[in-house]
Amino acid sequence: MAGIFSKETIKTTAEAVGITNINDDVATALSQDLEYRIHEILQEAIKFMRHAKRTKMTSDDIDHAMRVRNVEPLYGFNGSDQYKFQRLTTNYADIYYLEDDELDFENIMNVPLPKVPLDVTFTAHWLAIEGVQPATPQNPIPEGARANTHTADVRTERPAPSNGTSMEVDVRPLVKHNLSRELQTYYEKITKAVLSEESRLRVTALNSLKEDPALHQLLPYFVQFICSKVAEGYEDINVLENAMNMTDSLLNNQSLYMDPYLHQLIPAILSCLVAKSLGSPNDTKHWDIRDRAANLIQSICVRYGVQYYTLQPRICKTLLRAFLDISKPFTTHYGAIVGLSTLGREVVKLLILPNLKPYSIVLEQELVHSDDLVKRSEAQRCYNAILLALMTLKEDAVSSDGKQLDELRDPLEKRIGQLFANELISNGHIDVTMVILNSMAED
Repeated sequence: MAGIFSKETIKTTAEAVGITNINDDVATALSQDLEYRIHEILQEAIKFMRHAKRTKMTSDDIDHAMRVRNVEPLYGFNGSDQYKFQRLTTNYADIYYLEDDELDFENIMNVPLPKVPLDVTFTAHWLAIEGVQPATPQNPIPEGARANTHTADVRTERPAPSNGTSMEVDVRPLVKHNLSRELQTYYEKITKAVLSEESRLRVTALNSLKEDPALHQLLPYFVQFICSKVAEGYEDINVLENAMNMTDSLLNNQSLYMDPYLHQLIPAILSCLVAKSLGSPNDTKHWDIRDRAANLIQSICVRYGVQYYTLQPRICKTLLRAFLDISKPFTTHYGAIVGLSTLGREVVKLLILPNLKPYSIVLEQELVHSDDLVKRSEAQRCYNAILLALMTLKEDAVSSDGKQLDELRDPLEKRIGQLFANELISNGHIDVTMVILNSMAED
C-alpha cells in the first residue's frame, strides 16, 4: 500500500543533505517510519488541542507534542497570521505553496525612511555599595521594599487644635536592615570567638575580620559591639584587649570602608588610652592596652588624617588636655604622653616640650619624695615614656657647633626642667639636646 511519502521524496531529501547512494528498500522503509512518526506527533498535538478546548490545531500544539516526544521543536512558525496555500498542478503531482502579497514599487518608494538607530552606548551603575544594593532603576526592587511600597507613606491626623485648624503628620515606617541568616550566624560566631579564652579561636576570628572582604553589612554591628564592650569592660582587662584587637583587625581590612564609623571607634580607643583605671588595681597589663590604643590612634591619623584634616588636631587637643590636668592620675598622663609621642616628632616639639618643665616638677615630687610605691611606679612609667618621646627627636639632629654638654645645661634646664636635663646630659644625648634648644629658638 502506497504511503503518504514516496520513496522519491525520501531520496530527494537525502540528496539535499549529501546522501546520494540510498537504495529503494531503504527509502521505502524510511518513508513508512516517517509517516508513523508524523502520525504519532499529530496524535499528541490533538491531545493538547482538546485539552485547550479548541477545535483548530495550532503550531504551539505541534511544539508541545514534539517536546513531549523529546524532539526539538520547530522554529519560525509561531506567528498568528493565517497562511493561505495555493495549488499548482504539474505533470507529476500537485504542489502547494504560500501565496505572497503583491507589493507596489511606487508605494514602497514613497514610504518614509525609518529613523536612524541610536549609537551603541554603555552606562554604569552600582550593583552594590558596601555590600548593600542601592535603589537605582537598573537594580531590582528588594522583596521587602516591594511589599511595603503601598505603605511607604502613611498619613495620620492629630486632633484638631483649639483654633480650629487641622494638622497632618507624615509617618514613615522604620527602615529595616535585612541580614541573611548566614551573616547573623557569622556575627554570633565571631563575637563569641573573640571573647573566647581559647587563643586558637581568637586568632582565627581576628584573621577572618582582617581578611574577609564581605563584612560591609556587619560592620556597624561590629563597631557597636566594640563600643559596648569598652564601655562595659573597664573592670575586665581581657575584654578590653580583645576589643582593641578586634578594632585593629577591622582597621587593617582593606576591603572595608571605615570612614563612617571613626566617630564611634575613636572615643572607645581614647577611653582605653587615658582612662583612670583599667582592670584590677594589681594588674599591670593595662600598660600594654594603653600602648596598643596609642598605636591604633597613630594608624587612624596616618590613614585618615589627610582626608579629614581636623582629625589629628582634635585628638591632640584631647590628649593634651589629659596630659596637663594635674588632677588626673599618672595612668591617664601615661596614655596621653604615649598617644602624643606616636603622632610624630612635630607633635612632641609643639605639645610635649613646652610643658615638660612644669610637669618635671610633678614627676620629681613622686619619684624622689613620695612613699607610695604604686604612684612612684606610675610616675616612673610616665618618666620613661617622656624619655622615649624625646629620643624620637634624634632624626632631626642639628650641628652642635663644637659646644659641650655642660655649656648647654642651663638653657636645657630652662626648657625642659632639671629632671630631664640631667638625664640627657648624663647619658651624652647632645643630638637630642640641640634639637630641643633649636626648637626653643624657633619658638
